[in-house]
Amino acid sequence: MPLTYFDAFTQFGPRPRSHGSQPWTLDHLIAELQHCSISGALVACTMQTQYDAMHENRRLSKTLEPYDWLFPIWNVHPHWTHEMPAPDDLVKMLGDHDVRAVTIYPQTNQWFLGSATSRPLFDALQKSRTLTIIDYRDVDLSQQLDIEGLLGDFPDLPILLRGVAWSQQRKVVPWLIAHRNAHIAFDYFQICNGIEYLSAYGLEDQLIYCSNAPQMSAGAHRLYVDYADVSDAVKRKVAGENLSRLLKGLKPPRDYVNSDEDSLMTEARHGQPLSTLVLDMHAHIVHAGVNGLGAGTVTVHGDPAGMVKLNKRLGVDGVGIMNWHGTVGVDSQAGTDCARDALDAFPDYYWGLGTFDVMHETAETMRAQMESLYADHRFLGLKPYPQYGIRYDDPRYDAWWRFGDERGLYCGLHPTLWWEEAEFDGICPKWPNMTVVGYHVGGDYVFADHAINLAKKYPNFMCEPTLTPSCCGVIDYIAQGAGVDRLMYGSDQPMRDPRPQLGWVVYSRLSLDDKKQVLGGNAKRLLDGIRARQR
Repeated sequence: MPLTYFDAFTQFGPRPRSHGSQPWTLDHLIAELQHCSISGALVACTMQTQYDAMHENRRLSKTLEPYDWLFPIWNVHPHWTHEMPAPDDLVKMLGDHDVRAVTIYPQTNQWFLGSATSRPLFDALQKSRTLTIIDYRDVDLSQQLDIEGLLGDFPDLPILLRGVAWSQQRKVVPWLIAHRNAHIAFDYFQICNGIEYLSAYGLEDQLIYCSNAPQMSAGAHRLYVDYADVSDAVKRKVAGENLSRLLKGLKPPRDYVNSDEDSLMTEARHGQPLSTLVLDMHAHIVHAGVNGLGAGTVTVHGDPAGMVKLNKRLGVDGVGIMNWHGTVGVDSQAGTDCARDALDAFPDYYWGLGTFDVMHETAETMRAQMESLYADHRFLGLKPYPQYGIRYDDPRYDAWWRFGDERGLYCGLHPTLWWEEAEFDGICPKWPNMTVVGYHVGGDYVFADHAINLAKKYPNFMCEPTLTPSCCGVIDYIAQGAGVDRLMYGSDQPMRDPRPQLGWVVYSRLSLDDKKQVLGGNAKRLLDGIRARQR
């Protein structure tokens, strides 16, 4: 059954040093929410931190008056410098303007979250049980433990954490378990199987849909909920019921469904497997039963069997896997063995990419390793990684690219220099028979500009957009600039859940036929060509 979505955080307004093509206006926000069938939203404005908060709070409330499905969030901070009303007066003003949620930005607005001088503000917000939204990225590392103190000292104050990266699970999940007034938004917290495993902890009342549109894609985030492997009752809570409860019963005045949605959007909105071909060009693999990837990365049920189960739920027909050991962990042989184990376990679902130790091995040794590995025709690509500390246009990589060029393989490149075109200029024209797939080109509009330039210069360059920010509109921007035939879906799972990345494409503004090309048609054409040359 389709869900009614109530978005816990959106934000329009100008941003310093932003790309001119990035959506930013209230009209952009409304268009994105309606395109993705979002029925209501809490709305903030960037100017609430870039200018006097109270002036901009009032202006925001006035701006939103014509829209009965959009509800203002006010930005607040301690009152000592005469910019903000005293706490009790502030709470009264919130009531007078029917504002039921506030944001705090201690780093941007330069005040101490854990200071005794901040307690009067939190005492007043707790007394009124006003939902308080904290952008985790705006809390300095030295003050992050103050969030835990805030949760404990003000147990009746509902707090929503947003902007939490997927790498922060070991810090944040214990807070959710220990403090029932803690709530988590999934804008950046795109953790693998997150709704499923957090619900298994009994935390379903603390999970909140939040898109951060129009910076991010609202559709990317709703797919995370629509395809969650939990009961419909839990989905309804995450989609909007939890937020309505925290806002003392406030909810969208009506359900909204985009009457112009295409068939893929309809399937996704109903949580049905997509009926078109879907091939994931960017995924990692770990050992069976492993939930931790080292450093800050946790991936629950992100092993080969868990990935197959989740992806089949989405309608994904195949996944290209590169090992984690050999890329991020720079243990190339162990990583290759791990990838081969996954191919053996699921031979009809995965294909593989190989990684070799360019730091320590000679060109001759790597060539011999490649001859051996690619005798197994399930391996179709090459996967270097920045952790090896060597630019891809360095001569030490020539053994890789010569082999790839001779065999007509593809390579997947996470740039060592984060989208300096020169690195690709040293590869694409020199090895024209190898397809170069640039990873993460949708990370922002600047990345996209570089990828578009490369696609225009080199017929063997392809674009794969995946990255956590799931920038609103950038899929369409790349397709228009580079050509839709140069863009392919990838997820970077399991360190990040694949559903938001898939939703990013499904809820783009591309035509239905173009979406089908991006989701699977372009990858099939590439992979079929490689397999034909292997015969």
